Amino acid sequence: MCGFTARFCAVLCLFLAPGVGSGGAGAQQADGLDSGWFGTSLSFSETMLDRQDTVTNKLSAALRARQAGALEQNRLYLGGRAFGTIIHEETNTAGKFPILSRLPPSHASGLSDTYRVVNEVSLTATLTLPLVTAFAQGEYTEVPYPGQDDVQLRKIWVAIGDLDRSPFYLAVGRKSVNFGNFASYAPFTHTHSAHYFWAQVEDPLIELGYVTDRTEIAVSLIPEHRGFRVVSSPDNNGTYDNYALNIAHRVDLGGDLSLRIGAGYLRGTIYDSVIAYHPPSTGINRRWNGAYDVNVTLSGDNFDLMGEFTQTEHIWPATGHKVTAMTLQGRYRSTLFGRPCTYSLAASRGIQGAKGTPWEKMDQVTLGVEVDVAKHLKLGAEYLFNDGFVPLILPKVVSDAGVTSHTVVLGAKLTF
Repeated sequence: MCGFTARFCAVLCLFLAPGVGSGGAGAQQADGLDSGWFGTSLSFSETMLDRQDTVTNKLSAALRARQAGALEQNRLYLGGRAFGTIIHEETNTAGKFPILSRLPPSHASGLSDTYRVVNEVSLTATLTLPLVTAFAQGEYTEVPYPGQDDVQLRKIWVAIGDLDRSPFYLAVGRKSVNFGNFASYAPFTHTHSAHYFWAQVEDPLIELGYVTDRTEIAVSLIPEHRGFRVVSSPDNNGTYDNYALNIAHRVDLGGDLSLRIGAGYLRGTIYDSVIAYHPPSTGINRRWNGAYDVNVTLSGDNFDLMGEFTQTEHIWPATGHKVTAMTLQGRYRSTLFGRPCTYSLAASRGIQGAKGTPWEKMDQVTLGVEVDVAKHLKLGAEYLFNDGFVPLILPKVVSDAGVTSHTVVLGAKLTF
């Protein structure tokens, strides 16, 4: 916890430094700092560093921010986030805690556990040149995926395009694959949809996109390599044979209501081998196993209701069944003690086995609240109920349908 506190204090000192917190060297803006060639934007940082929302389409969000004037041309924008949680878990089966957004080494071997985690300390840089937007995100975390470093250059991409001139753009780099929605309305914890199917690449992809105020279309060419999370392919030989397509369109329903409809396809996923080899890059008798996604979001001035369904194209040889994730969730924006607050309820299910098998399914329900206690600081709390224990590693060996668990998560996000 000492390292976590030190990093939070370092970022807090940046906020309080002369010229940033008190309007010293640069022009102080309502949303950040602008000194001519250098700037900060709190709203932009919150969007780009949010792991729960705007998950797959942050590139189009950056282009829209430029179009809206939130990012000025010929600027270098810096941003950052320090994010930590305290987690208390209780399970009815020793050592078996359902795993969403957390890795097995995080958990204890008994019936309960309380621990503190530095989820991330991230810094971002966004360069805005004529027709060019470049973005990079470096990250420290105490919970890296096996085989990865705790300090990573998590994202780096360059996009060519200007929405004021044309709705088309071309981008190259390391980023989340534009496939699915995978928003999680809870403050900290992912849904099954995000946990099973959120795709990220390690080697650069090529993305061609189309963005208007209502429509987003993206086609991505992905190298055949084991990426982060779900991305993989049978050969992993570096050729650009993997690909993704994603489409979203918003329809105004009158009044303050709108409906966003999305659909997508990803050709290559990790669910392609007899061996559940997540995260290594080896397998047996591998073949292409793509995934389809459909999602719908109904939004009003102060609420969102969202549903998402994602399923593999073929069975996962490791379980003899298609892999499916479903999410239903809602959030309501209000106030708490006079501060902006978001209340959320999310329910999700992951299915990967035949009915009655120990690895058939697992369910999660999350009740959450997140409060903007200060301009740069958000505090949140979650209660989670999980039913079923099905890790995506060796599911036939260690799964247990009788496991139930209760979890409380308290956390803070400090952003500039």
